[in-house]
Amino acid sequence: MPQQVLVLGDEDLVKSLQSAGMPGGAIGFVQVRSLDSLLSSLDGSWDALLVMWNQLSDPKDEAFRSLAAQTDLPIIVLVNHSDVDLVVGILDCGADECLETQLSPREIITHLRAQIRRATEYSRSVVEPTKLEVGPLRVDLARHTVALNDEIIELTPREFDLLTYLARNVGRAVPRREIIEQVWAGNISTSSRSLDVHIGRLRAKLEANPQDPVLLTTVTGVGYRLEEQ
Repeated sequence: MPQQVLVLGDEDLVKSLQSAGMPGGAIGFVQVRSLDSLLSSLDGSWDALLVMWNQLSDPKDEAFRSLAAQTDLPIIVLVNHSDVDLVVGILDCGADECLETQLSPREIITHLRAQIRRATEYSRSVVEPTKLEVGPLRVDLARHTVALNDEIIELTPREFDLLTYLARNVGRAVPRREIIEQVWAGNISTSSRSLDVHIGRLRAKLEANPQDPVLLTTVTGVGYRLEEQ
């Protein structure tokens, strides 16, 4: 069943998103023209909300807080021109992400899919284990700690997220694109070296010989795999 996104935005935006999102039935968009209409449409049939900031009535921050307080759905906000203060303010109001309208429809859809996946994973987290064990490696999701042979390993938040995602997919060759969408929310390109740099840092902390890794291996032409021990 296609994912469904409720959009508070102009008709041109919705048409461009529908054109980019509907092939293959992957994602669909339904437009509303006011915040009141959006609020009255909130029910269990939606997977995410997309809001054009300039479509909100003034004061916009109060209007948006009212929306965020009434739903647990992921919310992406589109702004015409972003600056640090505006983005921080919108995120503080409860948005999950803030993007510029100049992004292509495909880029916006990629961000939406990543947020929907995160929300789905979060909703399942109640029944999922809070600890992931891969041989001598233990990832404690509740404590946000990683131990190797019972010794705590200090990781940065991004390194922790990256290792956690690979641990959830232990034994599987995880494609670069999937890792970037899940861990970086698609905010870096698939050709970026940032992923490789973080893999290198993880190997330096986890592998006996980082130059010849046995735990966190490269799958040529695909991505990376956390090996079953």
